[in-house]
Amino acid sequence: MTRGLVTILQRGCGKKVYLFKLLYFFIVMTKITDFEIIDRCLFLEKEKILIVGDLHLGYEEYLMEHGWSFPKTQLEITTEIFSSIFKKTGKLNKIILLGDVKHHFAGILKSEFGDFYSLVSLFRENLIAKGKVVICKGNHDNILEPVVRNYDFVELVDYFSFNEYLFMHGDKNNFKRNALWIADGKVKALVLGHFHPAVTLHEKLGVKKEKYKCFLHGLSKEFKKNIFFLPSFFPLIEGTDISKRDGEDDFLDKIDINNFNVYVLPDASTFNEKVYDFGKVKKLG
Repeated sequence: MTRGLVTILQRGCGKKVYLFKLLYFFIVMTKITDFEIIDRCLFLEKEKILIVGDLHLGYEEYLMEHGWSFPKTQLEITTEIFSSIFKKTGKLNKIILLGDVKHHFAGILKSEFGDFYSLVSLFRENLIAKGKVVICKGNHDNILEPVVRNYDFVELVDYFSFNEYLFMHGDKNNFKRNALWIADGKVKALVLGHFHPAVTLHEKLGVKKEKYKCFLHGLSKEFKKNIFFLPSFFPLIEGTDISKRDGEDDFLDKIDINNFNVYVLPDASTFNEKVYDFGKVKKLG
């Protein structure tokens, strides 16, 4: 454990801008139970399995269709972050995507096709010969089947179980469909995407504040299982502040997360060498 003055930085206009300074007892995290933390992903090193949160490919095209105009950077940044992660992991047996691979609900956008092809090609290069990409279908992934069937090493499933872990997207319909699996006594832990957890940190006076992606992990007294909430992989948006839940996600609102641990990523838009343990949710204030 290190006591120090942590300066949280934001990159902007080609320079680093100081957002605020926080006097904090912090731990640089490298593991959560069996999982190694690599940027915004979890990694089972012995099994060579990488677990990835929501990607939301095609988000920029979706916004452009609704009248927004800006430079497209999502695929470039996503690819750069994955390339840095693969340098840490080496060749993989499996890459588990926790759903919402694409963003558009009503169909498949052109950029979703193209971006998926680009990422899957990168994944193929970083898998062993018989390695697999497993996609746990998310609520944004309707009509994903026609894309996935082009790749014999990509599987689209409702959930994926491995040892004591159950990997799922985590939306309410996903939970209803997999209720029996969730209740199975052999399943000791759920690993979920969907919720895009983030925390808003601020100075003591509350003048400067900024939102950061985070992992959540804890033992749910309601489900009597360990639960891991992954941050979205999505580099353009930090996520949803865990202190401002709005009742839309039935599952998260059924859980008391006050005793869950929070692990914060300093920067959503680049690869993070370090992830910080900020203690329990209830101590964030």
